[in-house]
Amino acid sequence: MKQRIFLGLTPLFLLLIAMGVYAVSLFAKLGNSVDVILRENFRSVIAGQQMKETAERMDSALFFSLVGEEERARKMYDQNLPEFRESLTVEMHNVTLPGEGELANKVQQLHGHYTERAEVFWQTRDIPARRKMYFDEMLPTFTAVKDTAQEIIKINQDNMVDADRKARALSEKSTRYMIFALLVGIAGAVYFAARLQRSILEPIQALRTVSKELGEGKLDQVVPVMSQDELGQLADAFNKMATKLRAYRQVMGDQILQARQMTEITFSAFPDPIIVVAADGRVNFANPAANTFLFKLGMKDGLPPGVQEEVNRIVKGAPDYLPTSFDRVIVFRIDEQEVFVLPRVIGMRDETGSIFGAAVVLQDVTRLRLLDEVKTNLVSTVSHELKTPLTSVRMGLHLLLEERIGSLNPKQTELLLAAREDSERLLRMINDLLDLAKLESGRTALPSLPMDPRELIDNAQDDLRALVESRGSKLVTKVTPGLPRVSVDARQVAHVFSNFVSNAIKHTKPGEEIVLRAKNQDGRVRFSVVDHGPGIPIQFQGQIFDRFFRLPGSESTGAGLGLAIAREIVLAQGGVIGVQSEPGKGSEFYFDLPAIPTGGIT
Repeated sequence: MKQRIFLGLTPLFLLLIAMGVYAVSLFAKLGNSVDVILRENFRSVIAGQQMKETAERMDSALFFSLVGEEERARKMYDQNLPEFRESLTVEMHNVTLPGEGELANKVQQLHGHYTERAEVFWQTRDIPARRKMYFDEMLPTFTAVKDTAQEIIKINQDNMVDADRKARALSEKSTRYMIFALLVGIAGAVYFAARLQRSILEPIQALRTVSKELGEGKLDQVVPVMSQDELGQLADAFNKMATKLRAYRQVMGDQILQARQMTEITFSAFPDPIIVVAADGRVNFANPAANTFLFKLGMKDGLPPGVQEEVNRIVKGAPDYLPTSFDRVIVFRIDEQEVFVLPRVIGMRDETGSIFGAAVVLQDVTRLRLLDEVKTNLVSTVSHELKTPLTSVRMGLHLLLEERIGSLNPKQTELLLAAREDSERLLRMINDLLDLAKLESGRTALPSLPMDPRELIDNAQDDLRALVESRGSKLVTKVTPGLPRVSVDARQVAHVFSNFVSNAIKHTKPGEEIVLRAKNQDGRVRFSVVDHGPGIPIQFQGQIFDRFFRLPGSESTGAGLGLAIAREIVLAQGGVIGVQSEPGKGSEFYFDLPAIPTGGIT
């Protein structure tokens, strides 16, 4: 490859060198011509001009003496005589043309005669004699000196004109040669560049075409090997790679087929319907349970409306739909029976995070829901049945403590007070169980009214400030301005705030702040209570809202139902509840409520 490029560029290099040599030679010739004009002829012209001028001034000096300006005339003559001799010396040493030497010698002889007679002129005091000597001898000699100097100027100027003409002719001739050489060079460059381009690009284009076909899955392509250079070696390596890819595709095809069969067999064993949907809504796979389920619903090519909406939402980029409570179940009637299904939709993403489909699991929770209802009814019934005798016990304890039946000694009073406190705590627990059972069963309808978040926070602050300050802490509120209104049951939400703040007080040291906050959270309004306590370990954060759950090692009293009741209240309001905590940095218990759109409920 290197040799091919070198051979392709060699003619261009040779042409460039030839043009460079010719240009150097041309510049040397032009330089010589210019040097002749400037160095030789021009100096002689200048010297001739100066001889003429100084000779004229010396002649003028002699003439001035005839009119009585003796001192001025003598001074002018003495000043110009050295300048004339200097110019004459320059000319004598710059003789370059034929006949120029004879003219220079003639000027020298005439000047010598002129200066000798000028000395005699200055010594003569008789004015008439001086006048006769000037017109008879000095003026003719001066005229001869001036004419001879003019001849020297003329032959040098003629030679300069001739040298200039020759330089112009050489320049024009060289310009034509250079234009011709440039055109030949461009033609040669285009020709050799085209050959070099074709010899290099043709194999590359063939390789590109085959690569494109290979990228489209056509692995039977072969790149022709047209040389043994680097391009030929590249084509050979590409062919070997294509051969290996064909073998690899065969192996991978068998493995993918086997994996698909294993996946289908595995999904077929699942009792719950499993459906895989492409990004365009087309069903790519459904296990036998899904086919049976859809057939009984009369939906052969689609999904139930409630499930289809979640699939559409997740395909557009929404988070996975993974409900955990029975309030999200969908009820279907199949074979004259109600079937409760808890749908779960998981987005299928590639390595870049782009959605290319969704997996739908329709979990049949009919039996679990019935068991949950039985459990809720059992708890409600037992709690109700316990409440009646407990009321009698409380009444008896109150009567005894009032000493209506008889006086009590201190020990009896202490025991009765402890019994009364335990009965009160038991009553609160039974009431919590009853409230929780009602909320879980859905029989308790929570009236909702539009409320301003600032008003909810202010009401909660007024009710809870005394409780917080009694523990030595400080209650602070932070509300983002301009929050939209929410539709809630203010009394039930106050119960949630009370539970959150009571829980924060238990883990807050005296003097620390408890923050009651409301802010915007992705189109919802988030209400939260923030404390600076020890925090909740990560492994327990998922259980904190479960019934009867208490943190291991916690010294707090209570049955562990407060947060569970708060969760049911928030869920009944259509909200979401959660906790954010980091051990050693405090906790934030929050719940998000849907905002009322502008122009909605008033």
